[in-house]
Amino acid sequence: MQDFEAALRQEIVSAIPELGGRVYPLFAPEAVKKNGVPYVIYGSSEGLRDKSLDGYMRSKEVRGELNVIADRYADMKAITKQVVTLLLSFEGRQIGADGPFIEAVEYQMPVEMYESQPDLHRCVIEFQVYFGE
Repeated sequence: MQDFEAALRQEIVSAIPELGGRVYPLFAPEAVKKNGVPYVIYGSSEGLRDKSLDGYMRSKEVRGELNVIADRYADMKAITKQVVTLLLSFEGRQIGADGPFIEAVEYQMPVEMYESQPDLHRCVIEFQVYFGE
């Protein structure tokens, strides 16, 4: 069975061709305006297993974060919209080739910012998914 992060990456790469496969765990190779962008950085935790009176169960909550980076504000906005739509589509289906079946998805308000040093726009999307193993 494919782990959550591998399935998440596969979903993003196949659904958002504008990224050109530039989907990275935790950090990205150095990119500057007009070179190596847009891209998405992802990260997630191992998760927290649900617990009942009988002990820990096979279901869990996994928290993660997606960062959408682009050289143009309009591109960052458009890709963020696609990422959020994709994330919400996970609910009630299996993700990736053989990833987990996502029972529920929650996300926080996306936070937009401009980073002057690389001259790039970023949007941070924090989320939680719930699934069984």
